[in-house]
Amino acid sequence: MLHKLLKTIDRYDMIGSGDNIVVGVSGGADSVALLHMLYSLRYRLNIKLFVAHINHGLRGQDADMDADYVRKICREWDVPFFLDEVDIKALSKSHSLSEEEVGRKARYDFYEKVLLKVDGNKIALGHHRDDQIETILYNIIRGTGMEGLQGIKPVRDGKIIRPLLEFDRLSIERYLKKHDIVYRHDRTNYQTIYTRNKIRLELIPYIERTLNQGFKDSIIRMTDILGEEDDFLKKYTEKLMEKNLDMNANQITISIDFLQSCHQAIKRRIIRRCVEHLFGSMSDIGKVHIDSIINMERLPIGSIIDLPWDLKVYRDYDDILLIRGKMHREKGICAKLEVPSTVILDKHKMAIRAKHVAKWCFGATDCVYIDGDAIIGPLHIRNRKDGDRFKPLGMQGSKKLKDFFIDEKVPRYIRDSIPLVVDGENIIWVVGYQIGDDYKISKDTENVIELSYINIKR
Repeated sequence: MLHKLLKTIDRYDMIGSGDNIVVGVSGGADSVALLHMLYSLRYRLNIKLFVAHINHGLRGQDADMDADYVRKICREWDVPFFLDEVDIKALSKSHSLSEEEVGRKARYDFYEKVLLKVDGNKIALGHHRDDQIETILYNIIRGTGMEGLQGIKPVRDGKIIRPLLEFDRLSIERYLKKHDIVYRHDRTNYQTIYTRNKIRLELIPYIERTLNQGFKDSIIRMTDILGEEDDFLKKYTEKLMEKNLDMNANQITISIDFLQSCHQAIKRRIIRRCVEHLFGSMSDIGKVHIDSIINMERLPIGSIIDLPWDLKVYRDYDDILLIRGKMHREKGICAKLEVPSTVILDKHKMAIRAKHVAKWCFGATDCVYIDGDAIIGPLHIRNRKDGDRFKPLGMQGSKKLKDFFIDEKVPRYIRDSIPLVVDGENIIWVVGYQIGDDYKISKDTENVIELSYINIKR
């Protein structure tokens, strides 16, 4: 079995020389076998092992005995041991999630903490071939797409590895028996109150008994085929996104024309990848949410939908915006702008500067030049107000500031937060957009003032 394990590790490039690997060990057959196999190969692979065990607080004394057992084998094999205790039942109630979901999140959070402590780079888990079958059926029952039909990934995010994924449960138990290794039995694995247990104990045996004895092999062949096709589609989608989307850590802009040019299947993949980019997960985001985002292309400009993970989706003029967190920057700008001085708008993560200059250069996007002698009274910085009017550069008369924003296709959700530089009577500069025509400089201008802004990253 060690030879087969090495082939699996090599096939998926799971482990490299010098890796520090955190092994999640429950005390059951799968995780104990994984730990023993990696321990037996530690010198050949040139790896260091660390064990993480979590007590979910669900099984009383049995759970304490599991922890004692894992601690004992770690001591015998000289492997560092880390323990965490979590009240899953309480967390399940407080978060309105199932104990299975909360338990899974608690485990992965703990593995990540241990990984940081030991300067590790891999998390090894004991999922095997039978777990793969159960997961695929579980996904089908819940409703899934191509990715869910592939089940458990051998390697995820280049960090989580599952070296036993090509072994079935029976071969793992035989390995432990051959090496005279005992393991803990979790009695809850035989209780059909959990969906996965029902699949393992009732559904799979029924299918094998009455429909297809080689059912498991058929499922694995399907995952291999779908994996290759999914890999192609994933690379194709990523190329499209790289070429057509404007993406940063908190916002993604998707052109409606581009989205409409894509096949529905590619649209869904693009939206899924966008959500994963913003939040690192697709948890709690289902097909109904994905389709609601795609359908934004048919909704009126300014439409907004709120989705899980504090995801806001906004229908702009020509784009759909996916925004993580607050859509609106803070309002409430009210500051005096001396010449010269720099005013930091901390809540807006912006600074605005005014200074006298002898020369000017046109074309800069972050600064404008105005005739200082045209200013009436002191300069101030504020947000827009109802009834504001503005005379854009080159116009004979003024227009409503609202109409100016519409003409410039400024998204409605940011209009209230755009700073305005004003004097006692007029809007001089809509920051980042345009100056007022009455303040433009000419060949006769002697008092030139440069107004500029800078976005502050914090």
